[in-house]
Amino acid sequence: MTFREKWLEAVDAKNSTICAGLDPADFEMGRGDEGIPQGIRKFDWAMRYIEAVAPFVAAVKPNINYWQNDRGMEELGLIGEKARDLGLVVIEDKKLVDIGSTNDAGVYYAARMRDSKFNGDHLKLSRADAVTYAPFPGNLEEAANQAHTRSIGLISLVLMSNPQFRKIKNAWVKLGEDEVGEYDPGDVVILEGTNLCSGRKTEEGEYVRNFVYLANCAKKYNVDAVVIGAPSAKNHITNEEVATVKRYVGDEMLVLMPGVGKQGGEASAIYKNFSPRNVMVNVGRAMMFPFGSNSTPVQHAEVARQCCEMINKIRNAA
Repeated sequence: MTFREKWLEAVDAKNSTICAGLDPADFEMGRGDEGIPQGIRKFDWAMRYIEAVAPFVAAVKPNINYWQNDRGMEELGLIGEKARDLGLVVIEDKKLVDIGSTNDAGVYYAARMRDSKFNGDHLKLSRADAVTYAPFPGNLEEAANQAHTRSIGLISLVLMSNPQFRKIKNAWVKLGEDEVGEYDPGDVVILEGTNLCSGRKTEEGEYVRNFVYLANCAKKYNVDAVVIGAPSAKNHITNEEVATVKRYVGDEMLVLMPGVGKQGGEASAIYKNFSPRNVMVNVGRAMMFPFGSNSTPVQHAEVARQCCEMINKIRNAA
């Protein structure tokens, strides 16, 4: 099955489009109520958390940076097994950002088959169904081919909501002569020695904004999903930019959407452009620590249920 097929199957089974982010901070990180209490083993906490929210989510997304502790990689494998047994899709949030064989190593370990017990049967399963990827080295085609060769999905960053990304998304990318025809004329600008904010001049040619280039490459190289932050008055992403990305990636592209607030209103802006079933709504700390670091599995389950109902109401009205 493709990653898209796995995702849609989970959506139908769970009646949910929520992706549960899994990035619990160890007590020693000093996150206070947004981290695990002192004396609690992170792996045990994560397994209880996944079991609590599983009836109300379609995917789990462990951030690999939070699992670099001793035995962390082994624990990620066990977390993947647990999630699969509960009917969830597993996304390994590692944001690959390298080239060649180094990227392939990251894909290999996420996709490596291991003996697992799934729904009572002994099978060989990969650690994850997809990995996240940062396309800024410019080798998206290579990375997509590496992932698909190893039968794993690739989710590429396109529009991030952090303030620093405003400059990155608006950077100009010069097109090759054979690329110009891939873009809508309204998105292409001819620059002739224009001074950039850095004080240097551009090379004469035809250019598009970086986020437009990334969106087109995602479709062109057949990635499985793109990351688009939810537009909000608190960030720089606009509805027009989301619509532009949609023009390039098309109707079938899956979207991983972080940044949804507690009321979920930002999700509606994405739903205006993308089919709600195709949008993976990432919810992290709002479900992990709804009542601080001592939130219980019962509270996790209740908040997950509320989030699921809220998102379903919004997507059903879209």
